[in-house]
Amino acid sequence: MKEEESVRLPDGRKLGYAEYGDPGGAPVFFFHGWPSSRYQGKLVHELAAGRGLRIIAPDRPGVGLSDPLPARTFGAWPGDVAALADALHLDRFRVYGISGGGPYTLATAAALPERVIAAAVVCGAPPFGDPADRVNMHWAYRTMSRLKGLRRTTTPAVIKASRWMIGRGADRAPMSWMMRSVPAADREAIRDAGCWESVTRSYLEAVRHGSGRVLDEGELYLEPWDFSPADIRVPTAFWHGLADKNLPCDVARKLAARVPGAEGHWIEGEGHYSLPLHYRAPVLDWLAAAS
Repeated sequence: MKEEESVRLPDGRKLGYAEYGDPGGAPVFFFHGWPSSRYQGKLVHELAAGRGLRIIAPDRPGVGLSDPLPARTFGAWPGDVAALADALHLDRFRVYGISGGGPYTLATAAALPERVIAAAVVCGAPPFGDPADRVNMHWAYRTMSRLKGLRRTTTPAVIKASRWMIGRGADRAPMSWMMRSVPAADREAIRDAGCWESVTRSYLEAVRHGSGRVLDEGELYLEPWDFSPADIRVPTAFWHGLADKNLPCDVARKLAARVPGAEGHWIEGEGHYSLPLHYRAPVLDWLAAAS
């Protein structure tokens, strides 16, 4: 396990990344959620090692160890992935995206068909450029999406409060109050030590530079995508919980229908945090079997 790695990209920016799983295994690029960071990849460390998979989890621009990229888009990400793969002397690889990492996974699959073996999207963020698709989002995301003029002024206070809440733990107020707004499956999953560490540690790394960089990325999810999922020509599979209250499954289904030949796994009773925890093994098995 290596968690503080970095490379220099062709344009001079630093790209940070972590490595988990089997260091000599088949490479899988793991794309973290939002707001999150490379540390989220630790969630699959042991299971990946047992399957002979090498997990490479890069920080996106402006996150953790990675330098920012002004005016970046989803479509710019595959260039960074290709440069990191070149630096690591990797020709072909698989990609695995969780939550906010979903669009980056699909963008990479669309842009690098000669290098991407297969793409897995787990409770991935669908397009939210159309306000009608935001109706069933978690109330906190929905509120932030509406307060464009206030996001830059309110988010620093939100981050400060969240650090304090995380320090108190999931079972103490006010975090325990917020937990009531998520499905029972998610509450149970978050209490799992591995899931709690994955969510909180990766989040704290994501926000350590302050709110500006977090918002720069977050606002991308509310804009039209600059790539087409219909252009994807590599094996792609989606896993999404029917009880997901953060990112509604109905919009994820619409997205999956746009990807030629995509598999859809729509799981009864699973939420946004429980599904990535409970379905790590099936996702890794699917990726390992792809050729």
